[in-house]
Amino acid sequence: MSVKVCRSGWLVAAVLWPVVVLAAEGGGHGGKAAVIPPTVWGIIIFGTVLAILWWKAFPPITAALEKRAKLIEDSLKAAEKAKAEAEAIMAKHEASLEAARAEARAIIDEGKADAIKVKEDIVASARRDAEELTDRARREIELAKRAAVDELHRRSVELSLDIAAKVIRKTLRPGDHDELIKESIRRYQGVK
Repeated sequence: MSVKVCRSGWLVAAVLWPVVVLAAEGGGHGGKAAVIPPTVWGIIIFGTVLAILWWKAFPPITAALEKRAKLIEDSLKAAEKAKAEAEAIMAKHEASLEAARAEARAIIDEGKADAIKVKEDIVASARRDAEELTDRARREIELAKRAAVDELHRRSVELSLDIAAKVIRKTLRPGDHDELIKESIRRYQGVK
């Protein structure tokens, strides 16, 4: 299009150049005064150039300006659309992020509750184990006590029988009797 405008401009210049030169020289009729004044020639030339520009140059310029305005308008619409989409995606992302935070809080709370339950289970188990150990220790102490009493009883019976056998074998004098008691006490203390 610019080539057409350029050719048209040269064409106008070539056609109008002699008219402009003649008007500037005074008409070119041997120095006679021009029939048409130079101002009218200027107006005619301006009008002709304006008509040619209006006919050949302005439509492409106007079309280019309209095309550019349409492109800018489309770009603005696309930018608005992209902005709206970005805001929607951002809102969706924020909602997802908040949901993830809520889920994380729920998991943490559940973990705390599980930890408390495990702690209570461990404490209860430890108490049961301690009670079982205490009961077992008491039973063992009771058995050991009974065994010790039985052993003491058996030893005392043996000791009594041994003393009775010795008494029967000997006739006791008062010194022998004291000696026999001391010996029995020493044996008894040795058993403990």
